[in-house]
Order: sequence, then structure tokens, then C-alpha cells
Amino acid sequence: MSLPEVSRRAFLSGGLRAAGALALLPGLSLACGAADAARAPAGLRVLTPAQWTVLDAVADAIVPPGGAFELGARGVDLATRIDGFLASESRALLAGLGSALLLVERVSPLLAGRLTPFSQQDEAGRTACLEALGASRVSTLREVFGGMKTLCLFAFYAADASWPALGYDGPLVGRPA
Repeated sequence: MSLPEVSRRAFLSGGLRAAGALALLPGLSLACGAADAARAPAGLRVLTPAQWTVLDAVADAIVPPGGAFELGARGVDLATRIDGFLASESRALLAGLGSALLLVERVSPLLAGRLTPFSQQDEAGRTACLEALGASRVSTLREVFGGMKTLCLFAFYAADASWPALGYDGPLVGRPA
């Protein structure tokens, strides 16, 4: 499935619209159990343990181990890398990302005909949830999917450990002649 590139502005705008829509649903929040919170690394810079848990599940579904890359998202601790990248971003962007993660966790399973939160789905369930999100008739949902995919792939390709699989031997700057 091919979607148009989503700009940072569109991602933020879509996240904020999604937040407004989610605010209308009573009792909807992003929370994780004690086991999930224990999995989140100490020292997160901007993500809460619940947000990290959802982002880790999203990243694992988008870049699974043994797929196009033997390593996969968890092999480079992608959710934690993204947390570091986000440290310099605006509060508005971070609020939009939080809303997008809430949407993925709570709404995408409903689109896929499932009741279990996204982060608690198995691999097939997560894939079904993301496919439903990306194929939605609602543009905001498609924008959230595109934003998550772009964010995860950008951070994965930036990881040194992914370079050998790409045939990239690193930057030329700083190499001996």
C-alpha cells in the first residue's frame, strides 16, 4: 500500500485533530500495565512508559526482525532512539505524537475488528491494525499511519546497525583518505 509522504506539519495537524476527536470519548486514556511499564527503559527523555510501549510495538510491526532486515526495530532499540530524537521537538509536536499513539493503541484495533489494545496484540494483530489504519477512509487516520511509518523508518535507517543491510558503509566525513 503506497501512501503520499506526510509532512511534519500534516502529522502534527492530524495528531491534534485526532486528539480533539479522542477527547470526546469518555474514559479513553493511554495507560499500560505494570509489566509494560517495567519494559520501558529508565531515563526516557520525552515519552511516558505507556507511550514508549505503544511506540515499541508500532516500530516492531513496521520493521519486524527477519523481514527486509534481519535486525528489526527492537534490535536497534528503535523506540528509545526515537525518544532521543524527540527531545528537541516542540511541545505541540509531542502532544500530537501522544494523541497519535493513543489513537494507534485504542482506535486502530477497533478498525481491525479487535478489542485488545494494539500493544497487547500479537504480530498478526498489529499488522492488521496498522493496515486498517492506513486503509481508513478518514484522512486523519491515514496521516497517523503515514507519520508513524515515516518516523520509524527514518530512525531505523539512521541507526548504524542497519547500514550493512543497506549496503551503506557509513559517512565519508572523518574517514582516513
